Amino acid sequence: MDTNENKVEAITSMNKETHFEILTPLPVPLSCIQCVVHNHEIVICGGYKNKECYSYHTIKNEYNKITNAITLLSFGGQGNFEKKCTLIMKYVSVWDDNYGKENKVSNINKTEKFNEWIQFTDNHNNPIYIGKFEEDYNGIRAIISGNAKNLLFITYPPRNINVFDLNTFQFVKQDVLPIDNEPLGYHCFVPKTENLNKNVSEMFLFCRNAGLSIGYDEHNNIFQYRNVWVCTTLKSLFSYGYAYVNDSILFFSGRDVHTRCASKEIHKYSVIENTWTKFEQTLDVPLTDCNVIVSEDNAFVHIVGGYDEEEAVSTHMKMRLKRWLEGKTKTEIQWTIEEEEKKDIEESKRDSEGIKKQFTIKKLKKKRDTEMIIEHWIRSLSLKMGWIDDFNIIRKYFKFLKLLQGHFKKVNSVAFSPDGTNIASASYDGTVQVWDISSDNAIQILKGHTTCVNDAQFSPDGNTIVSCSEDATIRLWNVKTGKEIKVLEGHSGDVIRVRFSPDGNTIVSSSDDHTMRLWDSQSGKEIKVLECSVNDVQFSPDGQQIVSASNDQKIRIWNVKSGEISKTLEYSDSVITIQFSRDGCLFVSTSINGTIQIWDAISYSQLKKMFVHSAVISDVKFFPDGQIIVSCAWDGSIQLWDVKFGMELQRLQRNVLPVTRVGVSPDGNKIVASSHDKTIQLWEPL
Repeated sequence: MDTNENKVEAITSMNKETHFEILTPLPVPLSCIQCVVHNHEIVICGGYKNKECYSYHTIKNEYNKITNAITLLSFGGQGNFEKKCTLIMKYVSVWDDNYGKENKVSNINKTEKFNEWIQFTDNHNNPIYIGKFEEDYNGIRAIISGNAKNLLFITYPPRNINVFDLNTFQFVKQDVLPIDNEPLGYHCFVPKTENLNKNVSEMFLFCRNAGLSIGYDEHNNIFQYRNVWVCTTLKSLFSYGYAYVNDSILFFSGRDVHTRCASKEIHKYSVIENTWTKFEQTLDVPLTDCNVIVSEDNAFVHIVGGYDEEEAVSTHMKMRLKRWLEGKTKTEIQWTIEEEEKKDIEESKRDSEGIKKQFTIKKLKKKRDTEMIIEHWIRSLSLKMGWIDDFNIIRKYFKFLKLLQGHFKKVNSVAFSPDGTNIASASYDGTVQVWDISSDNAIQILKGHTTCVNDAQFSPDGNTIVSCSEDATIRLWNVKTGKEIKVLEGHSGDVIRVRFSPDGNTIVSSSDDHTMRLWDSQSGKEIKVLECSVNDVQFSPDGQQIVSASNDQKIRIWNVKSGEISKTLEYSDSVITIQFSRDGCLFVSTSINGTIQIWDAISYSQLKKMFVHSAVISDVKFFPDGQIIVSCAWDGSIQLWDVKFGMELQRLQRNVLPVTRVGVSPDGNKIVASSHDKTIQLWEPL
């Protein structure tokens, strides 16, 4: 083995589990770089705030510095027009034995400049500029295609695509991409390697939620677009490395748009099959803004540079492409099946949004492969997720039913009776009203509180209502007569929430006096005082525990009998509301930062975190089957979510003012919501 081979052996290592071969690191950390394959070289062209350029020799596993050279064609940029220069370079390998000897290389015109910047000019030596002063080329992507390989396609913010002819030095087309609400930047833009129609250039573009197949007809100078569904685990990522090879697009890592954290995930989109894969194997470290380049023989893919969670890195690794283009593992197959179900959810959601145009809901019922589903349910049960054993799930979609009006101030809460025939509402006007759903009438108006009523709930038998108020009292009411039964006093401040235990014998209340209190519902006597500032509180279905949500960014689980805290869960922000699923396997919480989190009530592990609202989420409720939750927020929105996948199913929008609370009927066939607009709204299934 010669010296060079010994060196390569010493500085490389193969991780057999990850299939990645770690190569000689970059001479300096680089991110946001551009790379070009040239024979056995990878020309590495500068980076963010760094003009260093190198050639990496794929056989020697060494770097050689290139002076005064960045890329074959460089254009765009930020700032004033002068900074948006357009340059070209004629590259000659720096590994040539004659390179560096007075810049002379055999078979090269001695008067011609190479490996250095020159101004891009037309045939009359006039400077050519690609890009205008007002255009933002930050995060730009460009490719060369066309029948004669003379067309430069440029995609840049906010949603632009331009065509520049490199022969005539003119822009020949500008268009706006059909990707609403997804501004471009640091996206994937690749040409299809083989086009059946030579006059049509085919390309693919992916940017967060948006996926497009783009066709450009040179003869007619027109674009055609076709939407491509993006898998759910890639939707929140950007600044990923990507490569097109063998009719597949590989996506490496990326940055999460919500958390801003770098990812380790690897995805593949198969162009021919129109399917996605998320590989079981991941990168060893999180990475973003890396460059991915395929070797000239299509045997390897190189991952070069980028950012980890904090700074630019000098990472350089390669892997054999065969592993990522062949069959799927069992885990990957299962992921694909679930993604297909998520795709159907999104399609059904789009259909549901066309209700006003009398669209018909499609694909609400989907046949799935029984064998694979059985495996899925077994795994789900082991996690105690509580999914029902139903292989033909029909998700409910809702339409507006009616509006109940009677309060003359903001409505703070609503709740269904146990039989689903009545609704109790609490209002700033100091009253609790009981509504008959069938007649739309308030059959009882309960008066006794001296100021705003914050909450009202039915007892498990439906005969009693408990309410709480800013007047520091809790009151019990007879539903049939509307008469006050008892007044529970003990809190020294505004009582925020009140709940019956499942057996109806105990009441729990929370107050801004920094206490929770347990009461005997029959005698009205105080049982326990628990020191804690709480926004929301609820009994577990078995009545043995209480779960509380607090501004101190904590969820606490309390033992009802002892009054002790059995578990504390840390949150990232103030916790607004919390609720158990009917079977007690899950509980869901909401935060002031607009997130919903689903928790395993046995292991207390977080199962899902959804970034769902742009405003404070005021309430969330499980449907009886535990598969759907409904949330409402201060931005006036009401949304339905699939618990299993954490995906939005439907948005019910009738409010401009904040929605305060939501409820679901015991049979899951009605949704009720209260609002600052003084109304109560009801929805029913389509």
